[in-house]
Amino acid sequence: MNDFILIANPISGKGKAKSVAEQGYAALTESGQQGQLLLTAASGDAKRFAQEAVADGTRHVIACGGDGTLHEVVNGIATVPDVTLGVLPCGRGNDFAAAVGIPLNPEAAIATLISGTPVHVDLGCCYQNSDQQRPGMEDGKDGKVGAHPSTLPPFHPNTNNRQPTTDNYFTTIATCGYDAEVSRRAAKGTPLFAGTASYAYAAVETLFYYDPPTVRLEGDFGTYEGPLLLAATGITNRYGGGFKIVPDAHINDGLFDVCIIRPVSAFTVLRLLVTLFWGGHIGHPAVSMHQTRTLKIETDTPMRLYADGEPMCETPATIEIIKHGLTVVSP
Repeated sequence: MNDFILIANPISGKGKAKSVAEQGYAALTESGQQGQLLLTAASGDAKRFAQEAVADGTRHVIACGGDGTLHEVVNGIATVPDVTLGVLPCGRGNDFAAAVGIPLNPEAAIATLISGTPVHVDLGCCYQNSDQQRPGMEDGKDGKVGAHPSTLPPFHPNTNNRQPTTDNYFTTIATCGYDAEVSRRAAKGTPLFAGTASYAYAAVETLFYYDPPTVRLEGDFGTYEGPLLLAATGITNRYGGGFKIVPDAHINDGLFDVCIIRPVSAFTVLRLLVTLFWGGHIGHPAVSMHQTRTLKIETDTPMRLYADGEPMCETPATIEIIKHGLTVVSP
C-alpha cells in the first residue's frame, strides 16, 4: 500500500508543475515514504486517480497544479474519511493555498508536505435542486434582504426529503451571476494575460454583455429577492488570485461569508473591481455581507454556478458547508 499518491497536471504553471511534482516525489521517497507519481492527460484524470487511490487504501493524496487540478482531487477524496490532502501550488490563482498558508515557493511547499501539520478546514458542497420554482420569484421585484416571508414554506437543509443529487465539492468560493461568467471566461485563458490579470481581463470583457438575472437567495440571514449582479459564497476570503470578495471569511469557522452585489453601472463595477484587492467594496450601498451555513439559490432562468473557478451545477441549487470536512497539510 502506498503512503502517498502525488497527482500532477504537467501543463500547469506553463509546464512547471511536472518538474515540481518530480522534486516533491523525490523528496518524499528520500524521507522514507513509499508512493506513486501520476500525471494527468485529460480533464477528469485527477479526480479518477484520487478516487482509485483512496479506494486502494492510500490516505495521503497530493495535488500538484492549478486550481482545476486541486478541485478535481478534492472531489475525488471528499466523501472518504481519514484522508489528508497535500498541495503543491503551481497554477494561476492558488487561492486555497494562500488561505491555508501553503507557500508558493516549490521548495518550501515540498518541505511542508514532509514536516507540516494536518489541520481541519471547511468544505463546500453544491447540488442541484428539483426544478420547482417557489412562490415570490417575480421579474422586476425590488431587491431586499429580510426575514423569511410567512407565505413561503420553511427551508430546512439536510433533511431526509432531499432529492437524489450529484454533489460537487469546493474549497474556496462559489459564484453566481456576473462573477460566475467571469470564471467561465477566465478558465478559457488568454494568450496575453495569466493569473490575476487573466481574471481581471475576463471581468472587464464580461461587462459588455452581462444581463443581471432576477434571483431569490435564502439562508440563515433571511432572503434576498430581486435583480443581481453577483453573489459570492466563500469559505476562503478571495478568488481570482487575490480579489478579496469576502474579506472576513475564515476557512475553519463552519460558516460561509456571502457577498451580494445588486446591479450597478459598468463604471461602478470597474471601480469596485479595484477595491476588491483590499476588500474596500463592502462599504458600497449596493453591497451587503452575510453569513450562513446554507444558501439556496433560485433564478428566473437556469444559471450555471461556478466554484474554485470550475463549473458546478445549474440553478435552482443549494450550497452547504461541511465544517472541518477536509484535512490538509499546513506549515
